[in-house]
Amino acid sequence: MPRVSICIPAYKPEFFETTLKSAIAQSYPDTEIIVSDDCPTDAIEKICDRYSGFVSYSRNPDPGESTNVIRLAGLANGEFIKFLFDDDVLTPFCVQFLLEALEQTASKGTKLAFSPRYSIDENNRVMGLINHFQIANENKLIEGNHFIRLTAINHANLIGEYSTTLLYREDCFDDDGVFRLFRPIDGVFRGLLDLSGWIDIAKRGAFVGCPHPLSYFRQHGGSQSNHQTNPIFIYAITFYENIMEMAFAEGYLLPQDLGQSLKRLISTYEYWRNAFPELNPRIDTLQKRLALLPAM
Repeated sequence: MPRVSICIPAYKPEFFETTLKSAIAQSYPDTEIIVSDDCPTDAIEKICDRYSGFVSYSRNPDPGESTNVIRLAGLANGEFIKFLFDDDVLTPFCVQFLLEALEQTASKGTKLAFSPRYSIDENNRVMGLINHFQIANENKLIEGNHFIRLTAINHANLIGEYSTTLLYREDCFDDDGVFRLFRPIDGVFRGLLDLSGWIDIAKRGAFVGCPHPLSYFRQHGGSQSNHQTNPIFIYAITFYENIMEMAFAEGYLLPQDLGQSLKRLISTYEYWRNAFPELNPRIDTLQKRLALLPAM
């Protein structure tokens, strides 16, 4: 049985071969590479044919980003899953270092390993380093309840995308074998696929951050993080309000934190209000709620 399953939900062929090559080039040998293809053409399949000795390929019978991720988790044979989206890139030591970080901190209840990552453009040029937790020199432990509190205050995905993480396969499913990291309704998840998973895992354990930047997150015009091309991008914004409400109700967000959380959420909504005018009623509601809080 492979130790790590590198799972690639594939849709866009433009950068896919570079992505696949980075999975094949991993220094850690005990892996399998699984590609689940959503592409409307045979472009992904043709690329996989050229690397047939390294990859297990199949088409997703129920196309969609969320369904593809769920399908891959079910296809994985490894104890650990390394998701890799079709336009991101791994450094050669990514799987090795993340697995080592998880194993070295297993006694502390770590459930997920991640690292700082570079953002790159469509020409592979580095645009910057993303390192929200300022990890340097050695592994950094982040308790799950602390992560939820920070997320609810800052309204940001502090871990990052699926491509920057390594997690236990068993943590993708509940006791009934149902995928649990996000729950689509009518085929659509009204939130952030990655952050939903991190919140779920954080309720059950800690995270470990590896100090080495181990992946490249690609930002380009056709990416899901582009609000002009993603028709459900609004859910990525309002999902932070859902997290705030959950964190406050369940005690992760303290009463003295609520004012700061509301102010930052209002600021986030105001930033996006021109692109999404439907945020205006939410801004009014949050401002009224903020005004009712006792002065700190």
